Amino acid sequence: MNLPLSRKWNPEFYRKMQSNVKWNALLGRRRIKDITNGLTMPEITAVSRGAAKRMEAAVLFFDLVDFTATTSKISQEQTLSTLNLIIPTIMQIIRNWQGEIEKNTGDGLMAIFGTETRDSSIIARDAAECAMAIKFVMINDVQQKLVDLGLPPMNFRIGIDMGQLLIARIGIHSYSFLTAVGSAANRAAKLQSLARGNGICVGYNLFSNLHAVLHNYGEQGSDLSWNWIVGNPPVPYGFYHFLMDLPQPQDLIKILRLRKGVLF
Repeated sequence: MNLPLSRKWNPEFYRKMQSNVKWNALLGRRRIKDITNGLTMPEITAVSRGAAKRMEAAVLFFDLVDFTATTSKISQEQTLSTLNLIIPTIMQIIRNWQGEIEKNTGDGLMAIFGTETRDSSIIARDAAECAMAIKFVMINDVQQKLVDLGLPPMNFRIGIDMGQLLIARIGIHSYSFLTAVGSAANRAAKLQSLARGNGICVGYNLFSNLHAVLHNYGEQGSDLSWNWIVGNPPVPYGFYHFLMDLPQPQDLIKILRLRKGVLF
């Protein structure tokens, strides 16, 4: 089996993530006990602002499906426990693939890939591989842990695309944040909404930069609300449901050994 993947998905990392899922669940319960009344927002450390650079990058949006409707049926404390389990886990996976957390949307995340390399194929691979790792851990560990805790399992959606972006810090002197400005970020946000439950949706730019082997796992997408046009003359911009699932980490190691460490 040809698997054009990096070595970041491995038994050691997966064991760490399984441990983190358990720890985040425990820590979430402890944090519930530490809730106190407050009158003001927590102070945010001032950061430099106004700087920006243009770069090729991928943007990933992760979002929980029907979060508001689902959590309306449970307590605020249970909602916080759910977020304390899911969001730190996803952040840890993103950081393993050198992704930068752009923002926490409450029930989701936006991340940027490409700050460590200018190679478009590596950027695309890392973003897609990270999304597959998120899918694997969510389905095999997080959702089951939520059920064990008596909480709703929570489905998710992921959207990714890449292109030229302005990475900038925007804000006022006492509060600013890193943001990605450009069409790729807008498309990724829309693709997240078009992804199937527990699925991954990718734009044409990212898909075309993936290794050819991975193209076998793309299903052409179609939706009446998707009317993105690019180029001159203008042409429709496509997207794909990305259907590849990561193997168990130990199985990937076996494949590598059979191929003497060669991934392509």
